[in-house]
Amino acid sequence: MTTCTHVSGKRRVVCAGDLNKRITLQGRSITPPVFGSADFTETFATGNDRWAAINTIAGKTIFDGLNQKDVALTHEIFIRYDATVTAETWILYNSRRFDIVAVEDFEERHEWMRLLCTDKMASTV
Repeated sequence: MTTCTHVSGKRRVVCAGDLNKRITLQGRSITPPVFGSADFTETFATGNDRWAAINTIAGKTIFDGLNQKDVALTHEIFIRYDATVTAETWILYNSRRFDIVAVEDFEERHEWMRLLCTDKMASTV
């Protein structure tokens, strides 16, 4: 039997059947620039594949305290709860890379996560 979680406020329901897209969670590491160079090296380590529900959102921004600026959100991605997923995790879907800006654990029940993301466009992977 499928269990659905009702999200307070918006009466939104996330069900296991809604997870119809296959995404890959990736960790990112940054290597400092070599002496005399200004460019750092960014490496993505591929993690586990997950089923997800992906929705586009428009007109939403969130303040990124790390960079001290507003970031335009383009997608919200729903997955089953995974404690290892943080704002440092990246998502690869259909050769597009998504930067996770915020992570929400619904009702702190450790069942579902909502990831607010920014589309970083095509991946070179």
